[in-house]
Amino acid sequence: MENTLDNIKVFRAKHSIRHYKAIRVMEILKFGGSSVSSKVSLENMLQIVRGYNLEGEPLIIVVSALKGVTNHLVNLAEALKKKDKSYNKTINIISEKHQEFIHTIFDEVPLKLKKGLKKQEENLRETASTLIKKEILGSKDYDIIVSFGELFSAQIIAAFLNKNGLDFSFKDARELIITDTSFSNAKIDWDLTTSVVTSFFARNKSSYVVTGFIARSIYGDTTTLGRGGSDYTATILAAVLKAKKVTKWTDVYGIMTADPNKVIEACSLENITFSELKNMSKFGSNVLVHPESIDELSKHNIPFLIRNTFDCNFKGTQVINKEDDCSQKALSAHQSCSIVSFNKGLDLPRIMIKEIIDKNYLFFRIKTFKNDDRSYYIVANDCITFFKENFSASIPETSASFSNFKSAEVIDDNIVLITVTNQKMNKKEQLEKIKKILNTDEIKILGYRLFFNSISFILDKKDFKKALIMLHGEVTNDKVLSVEELVEEAGL
Repeated sequence: MENTLDNIKVFRAKHSIRHYKAIRVMEILKFGGSSVSSKVSLENMLQIVRGYNLEGEPLIIVVSALKGVTNHLVNLAEALKKKDKSYNKTINIISEKHQEFIHTIFDEVPLKLKKGLKKQEENLRETASTLIKKEILGSKDYDIIVSFGELFSAQIIAAFLNKNGLDFSFKDARELIITDTSFSNAKIDWDLTTSVVTSFFARNKSSYVVTGFIARSIYGDTTTLGRGGSDYTATILAAVLKAKKVTKWTDVYGIMTADPNKVIEACSLENITFSELKNMSKFGSNVLVHPESIDELSKHNIPFLIRNTFDCNFKGTQVINKEDDCSQKALSAHQSCSIVSFNKGLDLPRIMIKEIIDKNYLFFRIKTFKNDDRSYYIVANDCITFFKENFSASIPETSASFSNFKSAEVIDDNIVLITVTNQKMNKKEQLEKIKKILNTDEIKILGYRLFFNSISFILDKKDFKKALIMLHGEVTNDKVLSVEELVEEAGL
């Protein structure tokens, strides 16, 4: 990988847009951590992949790290940051997890896989040994560490498919996807990525297992694509290769009318629009999808299907652009946010606005029933933490935004945000219904906000469960299958 400014010009010249005949892949399949972390899930993957004619068109599978591995890698990064010399214990845990897994899914582990995993483990240990000596670890170093999860899993999945008679090759996404240097939430260089991807697949018309979540900068440094980044990897490849469809295989029954862990009557949605999905994902849906992934799929009009790896009979939730076919409402809940007040006439520093947009933080103004000289906002708790750690002491007192920013006050952190999403609903009418329903049980609305396709309102956490169940009955009028009915129908 090239690291100098001089080499950047060479790199751009080498990978400038060329008129390759774009190869069209039949579909991009994305499998999340829970869908690649057990023998049962991989046997289901085999069943899914065998349903495609791989002789006709290539199939691309994008995978996440094994379940729990990314958390271990984050812990490793924290240990290195703190100069904790026992960090090797965490690496041992990661190594043992992968070794235990491959001995579960293989009667005899392929030699090529053994060598590949050993090399990755050595790279991880060497990287950790180098980083612990650094005085300060930054997001660039963090990206290097957390990238190893997908590098392990993609090699395992490719080997498993090959062992079962399916011809797939391992591909490191860092050799395909080029980004800027916004570490931990990198932005795609679409010109270079398009050239590199089309060039590679014009010359290699095979099926591949590709690492999700990771990419590389123009300088050759490892970057990551943020939360839900493996979805974004699948989307980038789909957009460039003009895929017929992207299917996200996960462990839930698609997009649901509410979180089934909180509302037992929650039902699966048959269809939803891309804008509704983006809204739900930001406001607390149980299915996380990278926001830029949603934008790109919508832009290129590529159908997006969310299905359950553990129930292949479930047809899934289809995400489309057409509004006419999407009439069901759905609830999402964000339980890690606070009401923050500012002096009226809030003027946030540009650097903060950029971070809010780049990191897709929950941050918006609400209407409350107070009449004073303050403005009230809903702000995600991780956003509050980020700004306290990075900007609270860095805004000069001479700045026009100093007084407003320093006046920020957390009014209530014991709240929950519930959002009703549907583009076709009459929002003012729906809001009045919600007020009446909650009023019957003396549940107080602390604030609300009407958006173009949704209504968000704020409640005290003590009222959350009761309010969610009450409102679910109101917003779900159409007959759709509950989780229990889905399981019964599938004979599970």
